[in-house]
Amino acid sequence: MEDRAHGRVEPPRARPPPARRARGRAARGGLFRRSRGGGERRAGSLRGVTVRALATLVLATACALRAPVAPLPVAARDLPPLLDDLDLASLETAIERTVPVWERAGDAASVAAARALLETLRREPDPGARRKAFGDRFRLVRLDDPILTTAYYEPELAARLRPDRTFRHPLYARPPDLVDVDPSAFGSGCRCGTLTGRLQGGRIVPYPSRAEIEAGALAGRRLEIAWTDDPLALFLLHVQGSGRLRLDDGRILGVRYAGTNGRPYRSLAQTLVARGLLPAGQATIPAIRQYLAAHPGQQPALLAENERYTFFRVAAGEPVGSLGVTLTPGRSIAADARVVPPGTVAYLRTPSFGRFVVSQDSGSAIVGARVDVFLGTGREAEERAGQTSEHGTLYLLRVTGEPPTPTRD
Repeated sequence: MEDRAHGRVEPPRARPPPARRARGRAARGGLFRRSRGGGERRAGSLRGVTVRALATLVLATACALRAPVAPLPVAARDLPPLLDDLDLASLETAIERTVPVWERAGDAASVAAARALLETLRREPDPGARRKAFGDRFRLVRLDDPILTTAYYEPELAARLRPDRTFRHPLYARPPDLVDVDPSAFGSGCRCGTLTGRLQGGRIVPYPSRAEIEAGALAGRRLEIAWTDDPLALFLLHVQGSGRLRLDDGRILGVRYAGTNGRPYRSLAQTLVARGLLPAGQATIPAIRQYLAAHPGQQPALLAENERYTFFRVAAGEPVGSLGVTLTPGRSIAADARVVPPGTVAYLRTPSFGRFVVSQDSGSAIVGARVDVFLGTGREAEERAGQTSEHGTLYLLRVTGEPPTPTRD
């Protein structure tokens, strides 16, 4: 689900957290590494929230990138209760799926810490005893920003392997003439990201837009994987980047992200709000479906506002995140690797969640102080994902035995 959510259908607007005074010296260094000293840093543009509002506890891998969100020391007594609203078996599944990644990286510390976490959760059901156990076994730091928590899902669409009058909206495989160019490979000093287009007359030119593809720019090239009867559901599949096709013979066909046309992304929710068609903060998936069902003539033009078009490949099995492991509903999250290193185990507490999760995915819209919770497959997961938007706090967990970092009262 690597390219899922270049700004998916927007959830309700999260309430801004209360203001908090600027904080002092921040701890540096990789997670599960020895600290390398501190550095002064201004508080981020998003201010903090109380622990009651939201908390996140993170177990990170040794290959951490320097985070743009500064970590701050925190005492064990200031931790949330660390209760978990899901079964422990699902957390064990998510962690065991990540263990091979740590082992390939030679990161025995993360393997040991994650298994120590499971042992602690089994042994200490009492919140007070659990908090003390974490204080005895780990050191914690808090990221210097509240974390926006959203959610995503895997769509399931009715589809056919041959088109008819109803099933006439195609899912396309990646075209062979689609070219991705990394400017940094040419030593140009360009700080921009990958450029996508096609070769024409010895030059790379933009690939056709969504509207041009819908009008037939790829027709006749035998790129169709299947056809669906619901253009909005197909659009949402493009946004999520991975899904399941339910065929008329009962088979399920998995489709995964294979690239995009590289065109600019525009959120459908933003389009509807900007045109005054839906109130700001209320452009949820159910509201969008309801509006477009009442105004079907407007749908093609509204969808075409998003020029980006996603291509797919057929893949068996459950959805796989950018870490290369199968995602676990309710336990897997997507995050910015500069903030939450891939493979991180975390504790998430919001008005909707109170559980440990694992960072196993990414998304181009998941940048900075934000995490995205994978909720599973189908319409129920879709509706829950479209209504999830909450702020919170992220805590990084480090094993004891490292040089101590002074905590602040």
